[in-house]
Amino acid sequence: MVILLLLTFSVSKAQEAYQPGYALLNDGTRISGSIILYDEAPWFNQRFIFLKDSAQLASDPNTKAKKYKVADLKFYQVGTRAFDKVHFVDAENLQVKSFGANDHMLERLASGRIQAHRFYSYETDIDAFMGTEQEYQDWKKKKTNDLFRGYKILIKKDGEGKVKNAFDADLQKYFEDTPEVLAKYKSGGFGNEPIVAKKGLAAKMIALAKKAAFKPQEADAMVLAFNDYNEKNATKK
Repeated sequence: MVILLLLTFSVSKAQEAYQPGYALLNDGTRISGSIILYDEAPWFNQRFIFLKDSAQLASDPNTKAKKYKVADLKFYQVGTRAFDKVHFVDAENLQVKSFGANDHMLERLASGRIQAHRFYSYETDIDAFMGTEQEYQDWKKKKTNDLFRGYKILIKKDGEGKVKNAFDADLQKYFEDTPEVLAKYKSGGFGNEPIVAKKGLAAKMIALAKKAAFKPQEADAMVLAFNDYNEKNATKK
């Protein structure tokens, strides 16, 4: 029998590889160099980065990485992946460590009139577990998988109001000023579930089940629709 009280802690910098990138600090300073992305725990990318300054590396190959927290950052990019600072209160998963810390560095999925970013909830501050070692490993794996599957796509149009979770939003209202995008979205042309004008309770339940089961496909379809909308409205304000 294993009884554990678990505290959340940071992952090791050695678990991931450094990649070329740069960061913009809040004071406007740009620092180019190499940055780690935690693809196995992407919620860490939202809180901090470790960056090796290229200028310092040129003079000293043994230069250690410096940690920059979300409070220090305005933007950073690793390869072709861009991360913006976004303010969002995850009301469904409030934690002590999140109080007063509702800014996150989120990966950009769409940029233009409709901005979209991916948000992962964070690991809990403290967890309690009682069971066998194998049960603990299964429990830990499930919790991690739940974090991966539970991501939100946060959207905002024309910079107005608070960000909203696209999975819960009526996207037809976002596309209604661009009829060709709206028509394509309603027909399922982006790979999304087609929109049915009126649904009974049973049909709504089935639609919700499909939405949960095919979340990655729906997410990809929404991002395609956002980017198509932005391209068609590139010169509009």
